[in-house]
Amino acid sequence: MEHLKGKEILVAGGAGLVGTNLTRRLVEQGLSVTGSYLSRKPPEDLKVHYDRYDFTNYEECLKATRGKDCVFICAVQASGVAGMLKSPTSAILPNLEIHAGLLEACLQNNVEKVVWVSSSTVYQEAFYPIREDLLDLNKPPYALYQGGGWVYRYLEELAKYYHQRCGLRTGIIRTASIYGPYDRFDDRRSHVVPALIKRAIRREDPFIVWGSGDTIRDFVYVDDLIDGILKVMEGYCNGDPVNISSGIPVSIKELVETILDVCDHKVAPVYDSTKPTAVPYRVIDNTKYETVLGRSMRTSLRDGIMKTVRWYQSEQSRD
Repeated sequence: MEHLKGKEILVAGGAGLVGTNLTRRLVEQGLSVTGSYLSRKPPEDLKVHYDRYDFTNYEECLKATRGKDCVFICAVQASGVAGMLKSPTSAILPNLEIHAGLLEACLQNNVEKVVWVSSSTVYQEAFYPIREDLLDLNKPPYALYQGGGWVYRYLEELAKYYHQRCGLRTGIIRTASIYGPYDRFDDRRSHVVPALIKRAIRREDPFIVWGSGDTIRDFVYVDDLIDGILKVMEGYCNGDPVNISSGIPVSIKELVETILDVCDHKVAPVYDSTKPTAVPYRVIDNTKYETVLGRSMRTSLRDGIMKTVRWYQSEQSRD
């Protein structure tokens, strides 16, 4: 991380899954970093490195980015599938305010570089690992993701505009299903991996899984994503989106079996295909990333689940 030494760094959204792990990585390297939080408190051992900001308020965006050289935008308002089904528009306005406000504030405060973690929800439905150049703006995002997908499509174009028209050096990362320590394990907003881990540790029986189990996902362990985020900050802040994920198709059945095995919960899962699921296939192609930034090792699904389970169990033992 030589390129970050002597820099003042902001991790916007520093108390989320990606932001907490990124802030911890930067702190452990002795770098000058401030993580932001809003409602979710940062880890106790890192709280000295955090300040509270509400990025739906533009003045707060200006305040947070003042004097910063490098900004990582990990801030997002999101929910799991159940949350999107219940309130499909609730995250639209906050995410527009958060990301547009931070980009403008970075420009006004002469920030050198910005890396923003976008999402694979920008892509249309595809049953193959999809490359960046195959995004078709004439086709909508998958139905469940249309609200967020269209917002992210717009914000990507906005980030490109700030780079091309205003000279704000911006990196754009499209990623898939992230998991790992500091994920949300609450019943209301957890995504599939933490939700399944929590239920396996509770020894639920019957163990009911929404959908047929044939849904295919691309799961990336958070530390692998952070490796990519740091590489983009160093050498690819050019307004050109790049995919970062595992690139490995994993069925929900395989995920469930791995989690049950790691948690030593010996139960036969029951798949309820009457329940709604998300997009049936979502895997992203990492060829571009590997070409421009080099190949990277990826944490296997089993190893990543084991690390996540150990972290969650250690957190539970503290409560």
